[in-house]
Amino acid sequence: MTLDQLKSLQAIVEGGSLKVAAQTLHRTQPTISVAIKNLEDELGLKIFDRDHYRNKLTPQGKALYEKAKLVLGQAQSFKTLAKQLATGEELEVGIAFTSAIPVSPIISTIRQCKEQFPRTRLEIYSKNGTGPLDLLENGQASILIIPWLKDIEKFESMHFMNVRFISVIAANSPVLQKYEVVPKSVIKTYPQVIISGRQSSKKTYGIIEGGDQWRVNDFQTKKEIIMQGMGWGSLPEHLIKDELAQGLLAPLRVEGEVESPGIEFRVARLNAEPVGPVAQRLWQLFRQGASES
Repeated sequence: MTLDQLKSLQAIVEGGSLKVAAQTLHRTQPTISVAIKNLEDELGLKIFDRDHYRNKLTPQGKALYEKAKLVLGQAQSFKTLAKQLATGEELEVGIAFTSAIPVSPIISTIRQCKEQFPRTRLEIYSKNGTGPLDLLENGQASILIIPWLKDIEKFESMHFMNVRFISVIAANSPVLQKYEVVPKSVIKTYPQVIISGRQSSKKTYGIIEGGDQWRVNDFQTKKEIIMQGMGWGSLPEHLIKDELAQGLLAPLRVEGEVESPGIEFRVARLNAEPVGPVAQRLWQLFRQGASES
């Protein structure tokens, strides 16, 4: 059994006749007929019922035709993979980013890369805080977008964007009526809603120690808890613009807290890591986007 025989079978079925199959495969009709006859002899069964004007599949032929399509599809995938490997393109590239940042500019950059390298699978991950570092360590991602940690010397990086975080509470909260700046002793009695971060990270950002806490694993849940008056917390400004404008959430000033000018997020990759053409192009596109913004 050969791939040419299976291609002949597929061409006859999908073309509806030997003539169309011969035209599709750029062969003569006798060549196609011989290919099918040899396949039948090898398998010991009839694929086509030739008692009709047009070649009609036998029940066994129908089953073999369905399997032939799968085999031919796998053969094509094999050829595509071999071609991709020969050009040096990666089979997949992982990109991991912190869930606090706007997704649209990231996806726009990834889309441009995918259009140029359609055969490479781009794996996209969203994690809390510095969680993308875990995906780098286990080999799932090679390009990260994370809040910048200046003590990580093993990375080369470039600026991506600044994200401003605002401490907010439900606009109808009694604490807003009593205080312009809420004392820490008072705010500790209100649950602070916190995003669970990377387990290995010992750093905390803006957490009031000794106070009551909610812990959640995504910003949407955090925002909903705060909006329903069940706590307070810091949220990315771009996620709450509408709620602030509609008077559903209100900024909260806490004693001793300094208003954040914004957290810098950077695109990063390992200095010593070998880079394939797809990952390199993705890096260039992020750099191009940064220079244009």
